Amino acid sequence: MRFDRLWWLGFVFAMLWLAGLVQSFQIQVIEKDHYREGAKKRALKQIDLYAERGKIMDRHGYVLADNIRDESNKFLDYSRIFLHGETAAQLIGKVGYNGKGAMGLEYLFDDKLRGSAGYSLNVKTAKNETVYGMEKAYEEAIPGKDMVLTIDKDMQKIVEKALKDGVEKFRATSASAIIVDPFSGEILAMGSYPTFDPNQKQTGSFSRAFRNDLVSLSFEPGSTFKVITAAAALEEKVINPEQKISGEKGRWVLPNGEVIRDTRDHGSMDMTEAMTYSSNIVYAKIADLIGAEKFYRFVRDFGFGSKTSDNFLGEETGYLKEPHIWSGRTLKTMGFGHELTVTPIQMVMAFSAIANGGKLMQPMIIKEWRDKSGAVIESNKALEVRRVISEQSAAKIRDMLHQVVEHGTAQSVLSSKIANVDFGGKTGTAEKYDPKLKRYDRNSQIASFIGFSPARDVRYVCLVLLDDPQTVTVGGLTAGPIFKNIMESIYFHPKLSPTPYNLVQIEENQACDLNYVGKTVEKAKAMAEKNNCFISIKGNGSIVVSQKKDFVKEASYELDTKDRSYLEMPNLKGLTLKDALELMSLVRAKVEFTGKGYVKEQSPAPMTKISKDQVCKLILKDEV
Repeated sequence: MRFDRLWWLGFVFAMLWLAGLVQSFQIQVIEKDHYREGAKKRALKQIDLYAERGKIMDRHGYVLADNIRDESNKFLDYSRIFLHGETAAQLIGKVGYNGKGAMGLEYLFDDKLRGSAGYSLNVKTAKNETVYGMEKAYEEAIPGKDMVLTIDKDMQKIVEKALKDGVEKFRATSASAIIVDPFSGEILAMGSYPTFDPNQKQTGSFSRAFRNDLVSLSFEPGSTFKVITAAAALEEKVINPEQKISGEKGRWVLPNGEVIRDTRDHGSMDMTEAMTYSSNIVYAKIADLIGAEKFYRFVRDFGFGSKTSDNFLGEETGYLKEPHIWSGRTLKTMGFGHELTVTPIQMVMAFSAIANGGKLMQPMIIKEWRDKSGAVIESNKALEVRRVISEQSAAKIRDMLHQVVEHGTAQSVLSSKIANVDFGGKTGTAEKYDPKLKRYDRNSQIASFIGFSPARDVRYVCLVLLDDPQTVTVGGLTAGPIFKNIMESIYFHPKLSPTPYNLVQIEENQACDLNYVGKTVEKAKAMAEKNNCFISIKGNGSIVVSQKKDFVKEASYELDTKDRSYLEMPNLKGLTLKDALELMSLVRAKVEFTGKGYVKEQSPAPMTKISKDQVCKLILKDEV
């Protein structure tokens, strides 16, 4: 009995020994690779090495978007930081929580900016601690490339401040502006207001503040499009530019009974006068002379109906119908900017072609790419798309646009601060089409101004767009003044001014930093003598029109003079009293008025020479 128990006990131990032997053979021989890999995994730890995202800089190397280490983030080694907050936010965009570009250029060029991740395979202890210096495998992360933009940080900030001030002053829904070098196509500033701070976590739904209206907004251009009509007419030689065309007393009835109107009766006008006073009727007639097929070809050649570039996220093409589906009025209304839609970027590039002598350039927003050492690895060059008009036609149109500012609908753009600088440009006011009402809404407008400076030797082309201004609505009195504010700030900026000298911004508490502009020569001399300052007088005029600081001689200024005792009386007929007074403030003359409504009569007559203290009289009536 006892033997049986010992036998069975020995048998069990033998079986257990045999099972252990079999399992050991299984582990050490048959499945050795599997268990070896498992042991290795338990002994090794892989650490992901995330690539540093490429910086985004302005044209001079000022960093706009950079990276900081974020040790608390277990997913990423770097976090994105936007050093100038809202500056160019809609253009640059932002980065999502996963380290990938989520908007704007950050999204569009994410692959180049993000680089390539690496890893490190390290030995770890039983307590899961990394043993440094015993890496089993390592692949270095490749940092992203640095993006250098064409925009200028200082100019961008000037634009964004002017837009914010303009929205508040005119109680508009939004405002946008873009500045272009017309010869290279480089975008020097591009912004909209309201905007956003990409450093802040955004909550709620996508809003307009995130959208780059300058490429995504499609709108009817209105009177600014008359420039394209003029270009086509000059190139095709369908009309003598000096030929007078009837303004139909401000109301032209088409054969089908529809009516095209001007703001008032301008009489008969040539092309320049019709541009100056923004006659819809004359430019509708000019478009008729060009013909549908030729006009359509010119519109397409100027870039309308297609994207300008692949470098803008969300760029629209606008809406341009082909001639075979035009109605009987389409050609005429397109002549003054209706029955088609455009984008701001298309319009500013078209005007740049006028400014540079007839060449349509591709807009450029990325100047170059650099590696982490700062070496340039890819550089973009100016790209001419095509020649759209001759240099002679472009010069003629520039002269027309100069007259618009000097004597026409854009006189509010004239600057008393930079008196020696001439602007050119065109105003536009277009009613929005309401798809629900199936008609144009007179209470909803887009006001615009596209101008260039200086008029005879262009350096900058600038478009300003104002959506739904609630005070005055016309482009000349809303978008125009914003353009003027932008240009004045640029001209007074020592690094941005296109003048060969520095216009001085006066700072308080500096005895010799005096503002002599606008003062008589006698007054300027008295001011300088009182403050023990030195000035030199240039010219034989009686009024100081500009000044530049002499940085070689301490506390010394050179004053440029001109005889400005007489100015020209603007044409006020048809304007409201408020708008008329705003224009008269430019010549600083005294104004007396009777009646109410619109200016019916004025004295002195338009273009008459007037003195600063002369009394000008206006008669207003309820109807123009």
